[in-house]
Amino acid sequence: MGDRYRVIYTGQLRLGTEKSEAIENFRQRFKVSEEKARKVLAASREITLKKELDKERAEKYRQALESIGMIVRLEPMEKKLGLDDLSLLPKAEAEDETEEAAPYSADSPTVASLDKAPELAATPTCPKCGSETIENETCQSCGIVIPKYLARQAAEVEQAGAGSSETKDPYAAPQAELVGEVERGELADPITRPIGNGWKWITRGFWHFKQNPLAWIIAVVVWVVLSVGLSLVPFVGSLVITLLSPVILAGLMLGSAAQEHGDDFEISHLFSGFSSSVGQLVLVGLLYLIGFFLIMVVVGMVSGGVLVGMMGGMDAMQNPDPSTMQSAMGVGSILLISLMALGLSIPLMMAYWFAPALISMEGMSALSAMKLSFSGCLKNILPFLLYGIVGIVLFFVGAIPVGLGLLVVMPVMTASMYTSYRDIYYA
Repeated sequence: MGDRYRVIYTGQLRLGTEKSEAIENFRQRFKVSEEKARKVLAASREITLKKELDKERAEKYRQALESIGMIVRLEPMEKKLGLDDLSLLPKAEAEDETEEAAPYSADSPTVASLDKAPELAATPTCPKCGSETIENETCQSCGIVIPKYLARQAAEVEQAGAGSSETKDPYAAPQAELVGEVERGELADPITRPIGNGWKWITRGFWHFKQNPLAWIIAVVVWVVLSVGLSLVPFVGSLVITLLSPVILAGLMLGSAAQEHGDDFEISHLFSGFSSSVGQLVLVGLLYLIGFFLIMVVVGMVSGGVLVGMMGGMDAMQNPDPSTMQSAMGVGSILLISLMALGLSIPLMMAYWFAPALISMEGMSALSAMKLSFSGCLKNILPFLLYGIVGIVLFFVGAIPVGLGLLVVMPVMTASMYTSYRDIYYA
């Protein structure tokens, strides 16, 4: 028998490929539901789509997937896995054991997960990294959700066994089990969380930061430097920053997702948002810009009306009295106008907050993502109130030592946007 290969999706799309289009093309090409296609394309790390393929069939799969815009690679398999190679019986009862089974003993992640499942109940250790720092069935060292990790490993065993009975159609739909590899819960309608979760989002954001603090700091500094440089260009610079901010934020969300799956956050994640759905992300920035402009128009009209009223009407405006003008522009008027601007800006920020994550990881359109983002924030006003207060305090404290503390606060708060997204939209 010749070499066998697995087809691996890298979690990235070719530059210029819209995720929504890729999802639709994947669905049509492999005859799967839109939900399954969305789960596959939402992967932010490498996943195995097919196993146990000969070279010719693996190449056909690669060509089919690349025509959709997915970046895939082929990887030789060391040994064909099958259910016949595994045994869940105690060693004393196993018969005809040979040295050939050695490669699938302790070093095999599939078998290791099955062996460690009973052990987990007695000694809580992570089946992936061996750490004992486990909280709520989540490893605090590598970030995996242990029951789902074990379920994915078991699914790989079943999928490997099913590989020998695959159809001859080289473009057959990927097995349903591969979706289980991608998902970590189901995207659901926004869930209302208790007020204390606002603090948990920040603490979990710090967990993301401390896994690779240098990469986080460099990524944030690079974006700040680029933003400052662009802002020096009159009008155009600020416009570009506003339009590209959702793309950059999407990349940072993908980096946070990679950490949750056990991978590292890398500086390159800063620009990974450009790999897919760029048009929808830029549209979010454009809609935000339009919304901000409309708010400024409303505030300007209202503030003008207030000023005219306090001055005594339009006749008084033609020959204004300096003392009356100074009184009209007092602290009270400025505070009132500022509060109105803030009140109008909050709904806009609510629609913006989760939109980059929903687009980059769920393949949603800009409008759908902004609607769902607003709904998620609206259902969690109390946690966001605590989150906002703590965030303001942290930014104030971080700015005291010549702003050096912001090198920690900014990455932590950025990562906390991802943790709040996971908490609100996934059961």
